[in-house]
Amino acid sequence: MGECMDSLPGTGLRQGDPMSPYLFVLVMEVLHMILQQFIEQDGEFRYHWRCQELNLFQLSFADDLLLFCKADMRSVNLFCRGLDLFAKLSGLHTNPQKSQLIISKAASGSVILCSTLGFQEGHLPVRYLGLPLISARLSITDCQTLLQKIDSRIKGWEGVQLSFAGRVQLIKSVLTSFEVPLPVVTLKWLGRLCRPIEEGGLGIKDILALNRALMSKHLWAVIKQDRTSIWVDWITQVRLRDCSIWTVKENKGAWGWRKMLTLRHPLMAHIHYRVGRGIPCHFGMTRGTRLDRSFLVSLGDLR
Repeated sequence: MGECMDSLPGTGLRQGDPMSPYLFVLVMEVLHMILQQFIEQDGEFRYHWRCQELNLFQLSFADDLLLFCKADMRSVNLFCRGLDLFAKLSGLHTNPQKSQLIISKAASGSVILCSTLGFQEGHLPVRYLGLPLISARLSITDCQTLLQKIDSRIKGWEGVQLSFAGRVQLIKSVLTSFEVPLPVVTLKWLGRLCRPIEEGGLGIKDILALNRALMSKHLWAVIKQDRTSIWVDWITQVRLRDCSIWTVKENKGAWGWRKMLTLRHPLMAHIHYRVGRGIPCHFGMTRGTRLDRSFLVSLGDLR
């Protein structure tokens, strides 16, 4: 039987502990509340121009934190005071060697702002998970780091005498471990290699088909208006505005967004709306449908 103890041995959580993500979210929520209170009390905080519609100033993923604001001293000072209070309450301090302040080329006073926070100045594009965060199409050069990781994992076994089936399984395992939800890299395989084993293929995943499926998942979140997603809210407020996802033009926005919009037509045949819940929604029809014209209907008052 277990024994009741006054205190737990040691401190903190082990690496990979399933409680770690939940603990990080709870702690980051405290930082969010501190900054939110400072912003409301200040009244002159200036949001980043692309975040003002949602009053967005903070994003967190894994153990990384992103803060957004206008490049002026008052807003940066507010972040500085918030981080200092958070450090005092939690004991968690920012690491100046791993933190950067990225300022638009059109802004001035970068030296003063960096000295205020104690961070070094960074430059775009920022690399995250081995890839640059850019809105343009990624080139082979941009993906070189990721390709080198894939190559090193496969070549690490070249000295081991693997059978043909073992080499195929190794390739499958490496490709699965590098799955990403946005168009990052395209690997061209012969058609027969990606067919199921029953059809004479090797059962290797079709990267192009997987890429389309993952992008369609993001598009579906926009179609069903998933309000639990900050990204969907941002797309609705900034990209769509008063337009429907079915009628917004494909020639505007970032390359990834335009590629995602090209998947609307294959999805249209599988989308069905049910009127009666009282939730505002848009119905859009484009050329090629039975009505053969563009229109937009708002059914926000129907129940």
